[in-house]
Amino acid sequence: MSPRKAERRPGKDAARTGQPSPTATIAQRSGNGRPPLAPASVYAPLGRRRWWWWYAYRCRICGAHLFGRSKTLDAVTGVRRAGCGHHVNIMAARVYGASS
Repeated sequence: MSPRKAERRPGKDAARTGQPSPTATIAQRSGNGRPPLAPASVYAPLGRRRWWWWYAYRCRICGAHLFGRSKTLDAVTGVRRAGCGHHVNIMAARVYGASS
């Protein structure tokens, strides 16, 4: 590989040298072995959404905004693999439209 091509692809060269990626460094910071906490906004069933609780959250590792759904409000919280591939611990931070 020519030196010019090596300059254009620093990420690939870092992977070859065995240095950790920035996302791996952030994931290792938790220290207690649990995935990072991801507060979620939870939306109650309304209209055509009768059986599902929809929730939106942000992955703390890569910053992606993701959506999920659950049959009950209690099943929203917990550790799961996000759509971006990272493990996150989802917590219901805000609940919209739930009857008190």
